[in-house]
Amino acid sequence: MKFYRIIFSLILTFGIVNFAVADNFRDCMQKINDPINNSGFFEGMDSIFPDKQDLTQEIVTKKAPKIYNLLAANILAYCADYIAEFSELETGKISFARNNKKIAFEFSIKKLFEHINLRTAIMVYNDRSKVTGDVIKLSDIGKTYWSDECSDLSIWDNLDDDAAVNQAGQRVFSSYGGSKNEFFLDFEEGNNRRAFPGLVLMDKTGSTTEKIVTFSNILTGKEKTKQFADSLQNSMCSNQGLAVYLVGIDTFPDPRNKNSYAIAAGVTGGTMALLGLGSALATTTAVAATGSMILVNTTLGLAAASSAVPVAGWIAAAVLTTTAGIIAMVPQDLQDIQQVMVLDGPYNIQ
Repeated sequence: MKFYRIIFSLILTFGIVNFAVADNFRDCMQKINDPINNSGFFEGMDSIFPDKQDLTQEIVTKKAPKIYNLLAANILAYCADYIAEFSELETGKISFARNNKKIAFEFSIKKLFEHINLRTAIMVYNDRSKVTGDVIKLSDIGKTYWSDECSDLSIWDNLDDDAAVNQAGQRVFSSYGGSKNEFFLDFEEGNNRRAFPGLVLMDKTGSTTEKIVTFSNILTGKEKTKQFADSLQNSMCSNQGLAVYLVGIDTFPDPRNKNSYAIAAGVTGGTMALLGLGSALATTTAVAATGSMILVNTTLGLAAASSAVPVAGWIAAAVLTTTAGIIAMVPQDLQDIQQVMVLDGPYNIQ
């Protein structure tokens, strides 16, 4: 490694100071800034700034997208447990040195999340005890747990315009057509389930098109989850023990640990990895949309930071391969989802 030790610091610029979040963020940065257990981060920095290149603040600023990619990949690998709560922060800073010259790079948390692609959806559930990392399985849900006035219990002809979920969805989900379309909660197994019970779905007016309401940016997903929950307060969904969660829908049994689950996430630039919350990340193989294979190990160094694969945003169609087999990863409008992972919530409906 050519780079000197990189120094991470946190600028406390929260609206309301949450020192637990700040501490978790510092712990995350320390894990990334560990040349023994995470040499790949330093190798990634060396690839961004070749040894012969004299560093200036202007050069560092110009290379910002690659630094964001590298940080995003490492945060996914080492700090996935706390990724939703990091949205409470505003900025962080890393400082590094070469040839006795110290350079600082201040990064925006909001910008950082633009480099993390993790497909999220919004779920209404009648268990308010779930926390980040908990998995809700299809087999956990035996029957509908909301009233017809909250959201349709079935669709025979048209959706009920006055249902609380529809009205809240029309107010909140402008990117899904807002009042031009209709919204409902997906049904249980055996009752025309589209994807997964309790997920918010959009029904496009004047067509047969239905979609899961999803957001690939966690910050956007968290914001919309809160807004949706707020819109359901004192509605026909109240007094039913319901809560709203932000969930990851690309959740699979972890091939490295039969007793746990992992969630798929990507980094701008075309890499994808299978990430386990609450457990160490094992060696994975990431696959780009082009089908090319990129080996990404726990160091998440050069491959995760590479811009060689020209894929921006969420990978529209990909296959993720692990040592235990092949998992099809083909995001689509509707799909058979067997489990989801809680990323944020609960937001109780009162």
